[in-house]
Amino acid sequence: MAATASPGQPRPVPRAPGRIGSEEYHSAPLPPAQEAAVLYAANMPVPAEAILKGLTRDPASRTNKQPWLMLFDLFEVTQNRSEFEALSLLYTVRFEQSPPVWAGGAEAASDPRRAQSRERKDFFALKPNSLGELGPEIERLVAFAESMGTVRIDFAKITAITASEAALLAAALQRLRRAGTPMWFNNAEVLEKVLRAAFNERASDAIRSFWLLLFELFVIQGKNEPFEELGLEYAVAFEISPPNWEVYVNSVAEAASRAPATPAAAPPPAAAAGFAMKGVISTASQNQFADLAAHAASGTEVVVDMGKVLRIDFAACAQFFEVVKAIQLAGKRVILSNLSELNAALLEAFGFNRHAILIRRKAN
Repeated sequence: MAATASPGQPRPVPRAPGRIGSEEYHSAPLPPAQEAAVLYAANMPVPAEAILKGLTRDPASRTNKQPWLMLFDLFEVTQNRSEFEALSLLYTVRFEQSPPVWAGGAEAASDPRRAQSRERKDFFALKPNSLGELGPEIERLVAFAESMGTVRIDFAKITAITASEAALLAAALQRLRRAGTPMWFNNAEVLEKVLRAAFNERASDAIRSFWLLLFELFVIQGKNEPFEELGLEYAVAFEISPPNWEVYVNSVAEAASRAPATPAAAPPPAAAAGFAMKGVISTASQNQFADLAAHAASGTEVVVDMGKVLRIDFAACAQFFEVVKAIQLAGKRVILSNLSELNAALLEAFGFNRHAILIRRKAN
């Protein structure tokens, strides 16, 4: 892939492999928009944003809406409302039509208040302060959550954490959970990856706090199965019993689930009849891949609703490609529908359109 970094500003760019699973193909430089999609898939939103912004300012692509729509997707999934609105004004002037509407962002499905179009004031991006310290920010997080009564915590900026910081954060989350504070997480998988990287084969008290923080994350997210699996690893590593599972009830989400359903437009037939994938598709998404393969066993047309997929991790693209390819080679018609512009560009970069029909979601 050809990188387009500024002079003196080299940018690490993940390269699309010359082989996807068992299928070889000619590797050629990707168009800039697809390069941005690959960077986003590799969880590198900042350089992806830089490329897309450059394309929106390029006179040679004045009539090309794709980078604009990809930027709207990027700003929404990263909860950057101010940039989204600024881009909306420029889009209206450039194309003389209404821009996409803010639909709630990455966590619309898991946070019922987003469906009510309520402005979120309880967002807290947890990241090191100017001195590189996380401890003072954790204290701020607790004070903020207690003052707001609810909190959505974004872990995207955490690239490292010490054992003492992990212990402090675990205690903070446990305090908020036991106080009944409604909590949601953005980019929890980022923190999980950092914590797992801190595990090592030689267990010691010094690293137990990393494990205990991950246990707490699973409890708050209601992830019982990963909790149990981590418990087995913990018991083997430390030769002691793991923490007990505790039930956490998010009162806001619980109330929303019990509320009478409001009348809504019927879903598109393809989404209703199809298989829905969601969240971040990663190498840990074995269950979704297996369920998709099982779903595809019946019928000759397999519709996959991708509307709730936030990101397809770069490392999982080859595996996802092989699943789709196997279904298509079994004589079935595969349709990946309701794709965001970011995810559609990524799948095109990896050649998914050789084995599936890619359908983007309708722009507002």
